[in-house]
Amino acid sequence: MPNKNPYGQAADAYSDMAGKGDQRSLEGKILLKSARQLEELSKRLAAGEQVSLDDIGDPIEYNRKLWMVFVNDTMNDQHPLPQEIKNNIASLGVFVFKRSMDILAAPTAEKLQVLIEINRNIATGLMKQRPAEKPADTGAPPAGSNPTDNLI
Repeated sequence: MPNKNPYGQAADAYSDMAGKGDQRSLEGKILLKSARQLEELSKRLAAGEQVSLDDIGDPIEYNRKLWMVFVNDTMNDQHPLPQEIKNNIASLGVFVFKRSMDILAAPTAEKLQVLIEINRNIATGLMKQRPAEKPADTGAPPAGSNPTDNLI
């Protein structure tokens, strides 16, 4: 039976996707998707466009649900992240929730910018390769490259 709770649906979708590839990359992509939605809304508001409550609420709700999943995940004692990082994620989540309510009460492009930046910055960190994942530097040029290209 499908989950009717919107938070449960988000968590289920997140869990389903987590098993399909790199978890960090997936989280980064989801954060970037949310940032794009918020950026589109921000541009519309900045242009003075009359934006419906649904058009404001949809990207805010998506972002809030995403952060709810992150915060709930950090409350799991079995989660491998260090406690300090879990606490930071929870604090960011509380900020995101408060800012979301503020935006819904009085939407402005400026208020959206901090949410966009938070999502993009965390996505960038998540999508960076870990040192163990980087290919070993053998000193040899990459296959198919011309060693003289660096001289030009």
